[in-house]
Amino acid sequence: MDIAVAVFGSLTQDVYLYVRGGFSLGSSRVAVEYRVGGGGSAANTAVALSRLGVPVGFVGVVGGDDIGHILIEDLAREGVDVRAVQIIEGRASSKAYIIVDLDSGERGMIGVRDAANYFTLGENVIEYVKRASYLHVTGYMLQEGPGLSRAVKLIKRASEKGVIVSLDLTQEISNREILRGIYGDIRYLLGNEGEFLLLGYKATKEDLRRAQREIGCDGVIVKLGERGSVAFVEGEFHRSSSFQVPIIDTTGAGDAFNAGFLYGLVKGYDVETCLEIANAIGAYACRGKGARYLPRREDLREMLGYEI
Repeated sequence: MDIAVAVFGSLTQDVYLYVRGGFSLGSSRVAVEYRVGGGGSAANTAVALSRLGVPVGFVGVVGGDDIGHILIEDLAREGVDVRAVQIIEGRASSKAYIIVDLDSGERGMIGVRDAANYFTLGENVIEYVKRASYLHVTGYMLQEGPGLSRAVKLIKRASEKGVIVSLDLTQEISNREILRGIYGDIRYLLGNEGEFLLLGYKATKEDLRRAQREIGCDGVIVKLGERGSVAFVEGEFHRSSSFQVPIIDTTGAGDAFNAGFLYGLVKGYDVETCLEIANAIGAYACRGKGARYLPRREDLREMLGYEI
């Protein structure tokens, strides 16, 4: 299977607890609903791309437990190429425990990493990635830990081979010096408003112009939630409005946005169209429960008013 996009990052089992009235430390709630499903920021983006018809492969790690095998099978059923998924025997697959407030749709999350710390970077992985046109990396892979140096090396090797690299920020890494070491290798940097603020950039034309110049990338893209998104790409500032939808669960909305923007890049669309598609898919993901509430192309026709 030839792939257009390789996605590198987390593949987890997500455990959802749905509550009403919010939740904070020191309080107690009885969950009104409990769900378990596949997740992980990178894996969610890969599934979203596959549902849009993009040939996509996943690069990541699971444990040698039953959960790991189920997670791989789930990706394969979604049409994601799983040849580059590593199985680490004797380690548990990563998990995320997610509390969702059904009144607001907002959520909190605690991740448990085990097998994810043991990703190995062999020439087979590099060969796999360099066959793709794009490599999308989630920031979780750049957190402090055993896999950090290998993640940085993969980004650099892919960039050297001419693969277009995009990186999705996380708050855990947005203020880390490690990012400065790979700025020259990142073509597109995506993140939310808070993540860019940690880097010292507001979501304004002036600050994003400065970000593009200092980072040395083609574009910086800021996700603004219900306010849509903005981007500064190749010297031009762009703003795109959000889609108004009923908010059920925001889990995975940012991952879905990333897939929409990447889809537009793969298709060769202009920046405005990339942002509009990204906003539509991100909004769609908020309409249902779980990180894999993701659309297919026909599901977006009504929202966008045109075929993608």
